Amino acid sequence: MRFRILIFCLLPLVPMLDAVAASEAQAAQAIHLQDFDRLLAERNRSLIAARRATAAGEAGIDIAAGRPNPVVSLSTSGFNSRRMSTGSNLDTILRIDQPIERGGKRDLRLAVADSLLQANRSDESDMLRQQRLLAIQAYFDLKAAEDKSRFADESVLMARQVLAKAELRVKAGDLSPSDAARIRTDTLKAESDAHQAAVDLRRSRLALAQLLAMESDAPHLATTDPWPQLPSLPTSRPEIEQRPDIVAARLRLEAAERAIGLAKAQQVRDVTIGAQLERAPDDRTNTTVGFGVSIPLFTGYDYRGEIRRAYVDRDSASDELARLRATAAAEFEQARFAAERLSERARQLRDDGLPSARKASDGVQFAFNHGAASVLDVIDARRSLYAIETDTANALADAAKSRAAWAAALNRPDLP
Repeated sequence: MRFRILIFCLLPLVPMLDAVAASEAQAAQAIHLQDFDRLLAERNRSLIAARRATAAGEAGIDIAAGRPNPVVSLSTSGFNSRRMSTGSNLDTILRIDQPIERGGKRDLRLAVADSLLQANRSDESDMLRQQRLLAIQAYFDLKAAEDKSRFADESVLMARQVLAKAELRVKAGDLSPSDAARIRTDTLKAESDAHQAAVDLRRSRLALAQLLAMESDAPHLATTDPWPQLPSLPTSRPEIEQRPDIVAARLRLEAAERAIGLAKAQQVRDVTIGAQLERAPDDRTNTTVGFGVSIPLFTGYDYRGEIRRAYVDRDSASDELARLRATAAAEFEQARFAAERLSERARQLRDDGLPSARKASDGVQFAFNHGAASVLDVIDARRSLYAIETDTANALADAAKSRAAWAAALNRPDLP
């Protein structure tokens, strides 16, 4: 009787609870997978840093295109410390010197700078690929956390319903107080799981918000895209040479090879040509013109260190390219294997395990309400259902993340 009175008293609160849930749904900020490239380009800090590196590479083109500046000098001599000097007895020289680079140094510098700029642009594309993968994986972690939080809340509601029914049966003398205490303990365990699920949900929201630079909106982030249907993966062959990290490494190898030519060009002597005007003292009409050429003599150093260093840098760039090619091939094979196995596991839990667990739980709870099942049966059924629900959410997240890794290994923006 008291239970019915309690239900009757709570009925007016139902519209209020629905209004609160509606307001929370409106406050939630929905995130779509199709918006990730735009959000990452606008907000992601790592991608912005990569964009800064590209801008620095563009400035490197201007630096490499620079030519030696001329030098203008003006000198005057003939001052006497014992008597005042006049302009008539001063020797004044105006001179201009222009260094001239030889050996194609400017063209080689431009070639090196251009290769490095293209490499920076490929780095920017690769950073987008990496950050997209991290964001998609964080998105599905959040989706799994949302499902697990919902499952935990449903488990708490189920446990409380069973507890309320058990207390009625205790009062009717149909259930022992010790059995009711077991159900109460199980209810407390379900509530503890719900609190932990809420903490995990908040952590997952913050992880996604950090990738999108939306920390202030973290408490309201929510996923909207459904779980992937997990079809069989297409038999795509990896074109690793088109991946931006491989392209960047190949361009850096090209820059290192051009840098060898630039280092060797340092052994080609630059010349400096100069011209001067000289006004001799005591002769204002006698202004002489002179010309000069200066050439360095490599008697102390001939740039052999720079040349040797350029060869070492070329070899290092070649080793890095080989390493990235091997890593990319291994990433693809591992991602494909993981995606296939984890997708199969997720399909089994989603299509077979979860429906069976829910059907079994409903049956046991119905039997307990009619006195045909024991306390241990209903506790085991609820715990088994919650475990299967949690495993299914984790399996779907693992499958989606592994398929995202497979797509990233192929440099595909879409998720299969």
